[in-house]
Amino acid sequence: MKLTELSAFLNKLETTSSRNDLTTLTADFLTQLSPKEARFFIYFLQGRVAPKFEPIEFNFSDKMIIRKLQEFTSEDVKSMLGKLGDMGNVAAEIRETFKGDVMLSLSKHDNQNGETHLDKLDVTDIKVETIEELHSFLIKITQTSGKGSQDAKLKLYENLFRILEPQEIKFTTRIILGDLRLGASDKTLLDSLSFVVSGDKSTRKLIDQAFGARADAGQLAEIILTDKSSAIENLSKIKIVPGVPIASKLVEREDSAASVWERMPKCFVQPKLDGLRGQIHFDKKTGEAEVYSRNMERLTDNFPELLESVKNLGVDSVVLDSEIIGVEEDGNYKTYQETMQRRRKYDVETYAKDIPVRAMCFDVLYLNGKDITQEPIEERLRILESLLSQNSKEEAQSSKLKAQGSLKMLETKQMQSEAELEEYFFSKVNAGLEGIITKEEKSTYEPGTRNFKWIKLKANTQSHLVDTIDVVVLGYFYGQGARNKYGFGAMLAGVYDASNDTYYSIGKVGSGFTDEQAPTINADLQKHFVAEKPENYVVDKTLVPDVWVKPKLVMEIVADEITRSPNHTAAKGIPAKVKNDDSTKGLSIRFPRLKIWNRDKDYPNSVEEIVRMYELRKGE
Repeated sequence: MKLTELSAFLNKLETTSSRNDLTTLTADFLTQLSPKEARFFIYFLQGRVAPKFEPIEFNFSDKMIIRKLQEFTSEDVKSMLGKLGDMGNVAAEIRETFKGDVMLSLSKHDNQNGETHLDKLDVTDIKVETIEELHSFLIKITQTSGKGSQDAKLKLYENLFRILEPQEIKFTTRIILGDLRLGASDKTLLDSLSFVVSGDKSTRKLIDQAFGARADAGQLAEIILTDKSSAIENLSKIKIVPGVPIASKLVEREDSAASVWERMPKCFVQPKLDGLRGQIHFDKKTGEAEVYSRNMERLTDNFPELLESVKNLGVDSVVLDSEIIGVEEDGNYKTYQETMQRRRKYDVETYAKDIPVRAMCFDVLYLNGKDITQEPIEERLRILESLLSQNSKEEAQSSKLKAQGSLKMLETKQMQSEAELEEYFFSKVNAGLEGIITKEEKSTYEPGTRNFKWIKLKANTQSHLVDTIDVVVLGYFYGQGARNKYGFGAMLAGVYDASNDTYYSIGKVGSGFTDEQAPTINADLQKHFVAEKPENYVVDKTLVPDVWVKPKLVMEIVADEITRSPNHTAAKGIPAKVKNDDSTKGLSIRFPRLKIWNRDKDYPNSVEEIVRMYELRKGE
């Protein structure tokens, strides 16, 4: 398909506000594409050229684009961004009026000094007219690396700027910056695929199952369109593959051991650690081991000790679910902030030595070529224990099992009474842990789902809340007085509703961070600046911040309570099971304080979860 047709369709989506219309329009458009084009189109909608778990990035910023576009206009590009609100719009307007020479820089070579250079080619030698050609060209940008690569990337972007039409460069610029600004969430894309298969959302459960096992919406689109008549059969055959991340099973919450026991007597229970969710994959055939985060981000290069350990398990293939956490010399756990230092891109060996980690494994999902997610939890735990056990002192001293020291089974017990569950919960809280995770007897592992088969029970001693809350930064207010030195003051926090891909305000967070943290927070905020309020933000006019930011920064906070507010918009219009609840008002958090900055999550807590927490604390 020609780019002119693609850009015309994307322009149509941009002017579509209805989520249902967005879904059906996307489904109709997918049916006009070849299977390969459909795959690339899905990636484009996600602001990518590959699935999220593949470490293929553009590494572009607004500042880079501004620097390049400034070469083609006498206007101040930064001011244009403030006026037009989006770098894609800026690129399109400049391209509309620009008339320049045709000499471009395209082909790349490295000299003996390791510097990247580009040879001059005529514009007529470059052909980017279709979806597949654009994808191929964008891949070239992501593959440009080494010394001088930033300038090389900008030269390649310049090529596109010169040969594409204004509307085409508008959306291409947005793809390169990682956000098409169309509101096409994963939920919308999966709904669209269901419409392609059956004309409605009736196959969504099957598609969710396929996506949970193979988190690549682009590949699912290609499979569906390759043979629509057999799509249901082909989707049902999609199984876990080592090396491809699985959507993590998520938890619900309760406020007491009694409530948990009522839902799941004789449950299995494990301590809740404050670390980094880590999915560990190994396939002996390829010799490859991988580590993925909760968000399916590849963390393989950050944890060499885990790779060594999983390779020495003596299995053909395996997928483990774990909590990765730093450990002290005495065996105690490090804080979340200390563990997160292991995610640094540089000096990995130094940090591996200074901050050793252990993967506390709580589930096994795949073993020796077999998907075992549908085995009951009792069997999966038995397999996990057998896999990680060290049965004799002599074996423990062998080099093979010594390497396994980075993989440990998380303590797991089955409760026989409510009293035993409560006692276990308080023993973990008194030991300094966050709480416990309980798991229903005979339950299977359901990738990507959140239900009461897994329940979190936490003790938050700093507030009256049931739990801490993950919120996303929607914007910030300039600091006053002493805060002026930070570059920011309070941050406007929000929660998310996946049903309509919308963010709602829930509070202002202006405390809990230190002078040492402030520069990092400020730098992160500047990276995600946007000139205008995103269309999927619902914020009362009394709470408009000085600066809006993209919904990319998730922070964990503590607060005194959740209450109704006339100004905040979270759960406004949604009644809660609370005496005298006034759903004409939104929910807000009182006296919120930052606990952890920039958590490893794509999304904050949902509106539904916030209502649940409100009911748990104040419900009848």
